Amino acid sequence: MSTTVDFYYDPSCPFCWVTSRWLVRAQEDRDIDITWRPFSLAIKNDELGNGTANHNGRGHVAGHRVLRVIAAAEKAGADAGALYTAFGRAYHTQDGAMDDALIATVLKDHGLDASLADAADDDSWDAHLEAEQQAALDAVGNDVGVPIVLFTKDGAEPQGYFGPVLNALPSREEGLDLWDGLEKLAPVPSFYELKRTRPKGGPDKTGTESI
Repeated sequence: MSTTVDFYYDPSCPFCWVTSRWLVRAQEDRDIDITWRPFSLAIKNDELGNGTANHNGRGHVAGHRVLRVIAAAEKAGADAGALYTAFGRAYHTQDGAMDDALIATVLKDHGLDASLADAADDDSWDAHLEAEQQAALDAVGNDVGVPIVLFTKDGAEPQGYFGPVLNALPSREEGLDLWDGLEKLAPVPSFYELKRTRPKGGPDKTGTESI
C-alpha cells in the first residue's frame, strides 16, 4: 500500500535539496506517493520587500519568485516536482543563479509558456503560497523551516516532521533505513523531537546531481 507524503520545499535551501533527493531515491524502492508543496522562507522570515540585505535573504527572495512561477505552472498543468528538480539541480549542483534567465530556461525546457515567467513578480500568488505554508505550520508548529515531510495514513490528520535535515546524501541502504524508521515514527502522537547539533557549513551535495 502506498504511503502518501507532502514534501514542503523552498528551492533556495540546500538542506531541503539534499533531503528531497533522498526522498526521490527512496521512492525508487518504496511505494511513496509524493505531493510537492511550496514553503516560502521569504514569507516565513518576513523578507519580502526588505530581505535583500544579506546573502540568505537574497536567496530566499529569489526562491520565492521561483515558487510563484512553479505555482502558476502547476495551475497550468505542469509537474511541480519536476520543476523543483530542474531549478534545484541548476542552482545547487551547477552553481546557476536563481534569476530570470534560469526561469526562462526551465520553462522552455519543460515546454511551458514563456509568459508564466511573469508570475515571478506577481504578488497575487502570495495568498496561495501563504495558505500552503500555513498547512505545514498547522501540522508541525511554527518554529520550523524546510524540509518538512508530512505523512497521511488512512485519512487521519497529517503527522510529520521538520526534517529530516541531512548534511549529505546517505547511501541507498542507509536512506531506506532512514525512510523506514521515519515512516514508523510519524504516526506516533506522543513523539515530539529528535535533535543533534548541526555540523558547521552547508550540506555536501555530492551525488545529488542526477537525482
